[in-house]
Amino acid sequence: MIAKFPQLAACEAGLEQSASPVWVFEAETIQFVWANDAAVQMWRAPDRAELLARNVAAGAPEKVQARTRHVVEQVRAGKSVREEWTFYPSGEPTMVLLDLRGVLLADGRLGVLNQAQPVATQAPEAMQRALAIGRHSSIIAALVAADGQILSQNPAALMAFDQPGSWPAWFSEAAEAHEILRRALAGQRIRANVRVLSRGEPRWHQIDAEALRDPVTGELGVLIEHTDETAKVEAERLAEDRGQRIDVLNATLELVEQQRQEIIELSAPILDVGDQTLAVPIIGRLSDAQSTAIMTKLLDAVAARGVRHVILDVTGVAAVDGGSAGRLRQMARALTLLGATPMITGIRPQLAQELTNFGFDLDQVTTLRSLAEGLRRRRGRR
Repeated sequence: MIAKFPQLAACEAGLEQSASPVWVFEAETIQFVWANDAAVQMWRAPDRAELLARNVAAGAPEKVQARTRHVVEQVRAGKSVREEWTFYPSGEPTMVLLDLRGVLLADGRLGVLNQAQPVATQAPEAMQRALAIGRHSSIIAALVAADGQILSQNPAALMAFDQPGSWPAWFSEAAEAHEILRRALAGQRIRANVRVLSRGEPRWHQIDAEALRDPVTGELGVLIEHTDETAKVEAERLAEDRGQRIDVLNATLELVEQQRQEIIELSAPILDVGDQTLAVPIIGRLSDAQSTAIMTKLLDAVAARGVRHVILDVTGVAAVDGGSAGRLRQMARALTLLGATPMITGIRPQLAQELTNFGFDLDQVTTLRSLAEGLRRRRGRR
């Protein structure tokens, strides 16, 4: 429903005669557009024209600007607002009780009508300062009755929540609020992180609550303080999520490494073909990791079994580069040092050319066309 506002022009004559200070500012710019004589006097302006020329919003603290914006939002929604404000005309503090409501200006823009009633007695200085702290603090504070109704709240609470009557209505789960009230009224001091709805947006608030008597009625209520911890909670959750992802990644890398080792094992099985002879069919590229794994297993087997002959079958080797040619030569030399005679089988013409290009002297090692031929050679010599 769109709020309807009275025309300023229709009530201007009566407001002009009011003994109370009355002024109007434009809702968007917070610029004075009208004031009566009592307002000119309260603001200590030399005349009305000077007051209307003032830019009261310029230089105002952010907390004051935020409180003003919140009042404008309420007025725009058709509400009347009644609050205590302290102004500083000519640097002198003046505390007033403001009644604020919407009016339409001559050009159709929304204005905010301010009717001020001076506070009869000024509070002691310490109390005035305490009130100022409460009004401008970013910590949300409220005094709540046992049934959850809000008895009083500071401007930070008004700006954060649009449910001014019920404290449990601030929560995503109202039952959490009632449980906090129950425990606080039982004498416990409560600190809890809860999920709230700040103007419809989910937020995480740290809540501190303890029992406090209402200074007006004497009834036991609960003093509530909210601190917005959304950024901290989300950062902690993000860190936890990243930690879990890292754990999963590490487990995956361990599995990949295990599988890689298994593939290396399968790419060069060591076969005992009898007569103190081992056959090693090598498959794929003879990488550094594969060469190291083959040599370690093969040399251990040669030493442990008293092997005299080793057939290195390279039928399944896809291609040879300088590194793999050097590894194959190193393997043959290591076998010779252990007293075993190496034999290389399965060398294709292209592979022979590549080995020669990389400095492998095939004349120093027995070479045969296939593994089957190598096995026949060994059996023929028994």
